Amino acid sequence: MNLPEHVVLGGGVAWALSPVLGVQGSAIFWVASVLIDADHYGDYLQRNGFRDWSPRRMFEFHARVFPQIRRPDFLALNLCHTVEFFTFVYVAAAVLRSSVLWAVFWGMCFHLLLDVMWLAWHRAVFCRALSLIEYAIRRRRMRDRGLDPDLVYEEVLVAMGVTRPEPAPLLSSRSSSS
Repeated sequence: MNLPEHVVLGGGVAWALSPVLGVQGSAIFWVASVLIDADHYGDYLQRNGFRDWSPRRMFEFHARVFPQIRRPDFLALNLCHTVEFFTFVYVAAAVLRSSVLWAVFWGMCFHLLLDVMWLAWHRAVFCRALSLIEYAIRRRRMRDRGLDPDLVYEEVLVAMGVTRPEPAPLLSSRSSSS
């Protein structure tokens, strides 16, 4: 799902919840339901080696990656969308008894619900790992099958001109040209 849709839907639900959450709680719910996607920017920065900080190109990057979600070598991880991150926010809200953190948690839940529904609509629910552990396991299994889960992202970055193609590996020093 894209940013304008999250802004509009999150805002609408936040407005509808304002009698329950109050103005401050609703505003926090809305902001959290949108800002959870900051991990997409971090993903873009990490994948391009922190060479390109352009938010505009980050949106272009993800727009170009999305059509690739059904490739057998595709696997996404968004840190703020993981069960580990959700657990951290949940525990912090419970331990601190913070209405602000509860509003953040429920805003995040709403956002993830929208994302999962969007992925289900596109028949690609399992293209994104929802856990760091799940990601590590699935990534290792893909690599064991000869698939490179980073390839899709590298191809898009090269096509955008953000990075250069990796040079072909040189022959091993063990090989001889006799």
